Amino acid sequence: MSDKKLILLGKIVKVHGYGGAVLISTDSAVFGKLPGIKWVFIEIDNKPVPFPVSSVTEHSSGSIVLKFEGYDSSEKIAEFVGCRLYIVNDGSESSDNLPDHIILAGFTLLGPDNGVIGKIKKVMSLPMQYMLVLESPDYKELMIPLNDGWVIKTDREKKIIVMDIPNGILDINK
Repeated sequence: MSDKKLILLGKIVKVHGYGGAVLISTDSAVFGKLPGIKWVFIEIDNKPVPFPVSSVTEHSSGSIVLKFEGYDSSEKIAEFVGCRLYIVNDGSESSDNLPDHIILAGFTLLGPDNGVIGKIKKVMSLPMQYMLVLESPDYKELMIPLNDGWVIKTDREKKIIVMDIPNGILDINK
């Protein structure tokens, strides 16, 4: 998907119950930031399709249970299992309430010497960690693990993040 204002929230892993709700795999820290969410985008045929949300609850596994307006049976919602789910990153209050690691799309990643490593295109949520997907100054796509221990500074106003990336990590992308 090419819409730069959308950021990956997670993936629909299964139908939850019989009332048309789905289970979303994502970082459990995200749930506390989502109670007021009104819309999500489901990736269908590689295109974002908006869906109104009627409720968001936390599952005991740390995942999110999400129910869409107009979907009141498991049969109706089952077709979306396996699809990726996105939320809007438009700089509005709703995205400001999200954790920093979710709203980094659009930030410039700098090394400890303030050299530009690249512009963050999106943050991918993988089972073990988040990955920053960047476009380097020479227009190559880079993937770097988002490790809190490597982050030196985040400046939301200037939209920059400074990281001390261990030797060899950038070489993996070549």
